[in-house]
Amino acid sequence: MFNEKVEKMPRKKLQELQLKRLKAIVMYAYDNVPFYRKKFDEAGVEPNIKSFEDLEKLPFTTKDELRQNMPFGLLAKPMEEYVELHASSGTTGEPITVCYTRHDLEIWAEVMARCLAMAGLTKRDIFQIPIPYGTFTGAFGFHYGGQKIGALIVPTGKGQSERQIRLMEYYGTTFIAGIASYALHLANVARKMGIEPSELNVRNGIFGAEMFTKAMKERIMKEWNMDVHDIYGLTEMCGPGVSADCDEHDGLHLWEDHFYAEVIDPKTGERTGVEEEGELVLTTLTKEGMPIIRYRTRDITFLYEGICNCGRTHVRHAPIKGRSDDMLIIKGTNIFPSQVEEAIMKNEKVGNNWLMIVERKGDMDEVIVKVEGKKKYSEEEKKKIEEELQKEIKIITTLGMKVEIVEPDSLPKHEGKAKRVIDKRVNQ
Repeated sequence: MFNEKVEKMPRKKLQELQLKRLKAIVMYAYDNVPFYRKKFDEAGVEPNIKSFEDLEKLPFTTKDELRQNMPFGLLAKPMEEYVELHASSGTTGEPITVCYTRHDLEIWAEVMARCLAMAGLTKRDIFQIPIPYGTFTGAFGFHYGGQKIGALIVPTGKGQSERQIRLMEYYGTTFIAGIASYALHLANVARKMGIEPSELNVRNGIFGAEMFTKAMKERIMKEWNMDVHDIYGLTEMCGPGVSADCDEHDGLHLWEDHFYAEVIDPKTGERTGVEEEGELVLTTLTKEGMPIIRYRTRDITFLYEGICNCGRTHVRHAPIKGRSDDMLIIKGTNIFPSQVEEAIMKNEKVGNNWLMIVERKGDMDEVIVKVEGKKKYSEEEKKKIEEELQKEIKIITTLGMKVEIVEPDSLPKHEGKAKRVIDKRVNQ
């Protein structure tokens, strides 16, 4: 463990620390951020938190509200107190900008170091980071956390996949981080170069930034012959580092000394029951530059009950199933792209790249799932694989979908977050 005293803190002591920090951050936000003062006053609520239940009286913060106050309308300190700026990708609208004080960067490095150490990173590792270095939070979070542990950082940055593989080979990289789908893409690139990824020195990896199913995790493990961990985070909190899974691989530990988690029904806003699925809501407990109160992440998960076998006491949440705004309603049925991916990744005859196209034919929704074959198949072989996948997808989603096996490397490639769904109904 990176910080055993905190990671194994007794639940009672941890909750006392949480409540103390929760009381302080709510008052701090009210006193220093005009947005929150106006929001609380208009809602007719006092910023005096006496219990965890009192938090439910406070209104949620939404992404739209953050956008309306960008870039600097939510800052709690004078501009000269800030030393770094990061922003979301802006793929669903204007990017969310977050400014960090030195204190905020230290907290970010701390929670990232915990996540990386939990995934097996040590000061003996050569840690390659094939993620864009820029306003996107990813690379810097891994960089700061890796430095705090003392690993040797290889900051290779975005893309140039063949170069990434050559540098892994040249430097003897032992640990990598990034986006799950890019790890699979790199495995394909390595093979085209005549290099078997499992024969490189990479023994460990930690991935996030997009949906990450159990089946995809198992495929990355197999292709690289390495242990694989899941990490979760979002720009609004700090970037990556909110939570990660331990070697038990049974949920992601969320660092409760820095973030307070709730799960709500996305429709009603009411808290869900124990281990009941809903939308994750997060409150920063120690962020001085830009505190966020009851932020609706739109990520679907649930909180586990009980202490993990690894001995860490911080609450675990289930791997993110998808985003509430990623959910598709097809023929009256709610599905997430992650459910389709789960079926695809279980099949050894197909590659790692796939695309789901939804359109309306007449009054009916129609879904075509295009999946790259692992090699060039005959028409008879294609038909058999298509039938296998159609059956598995129907078992998981209850929906019948047409599956089409296409040639290897024929679907669009993404070095960032993979774009898996094209919903043509929005323009029909």
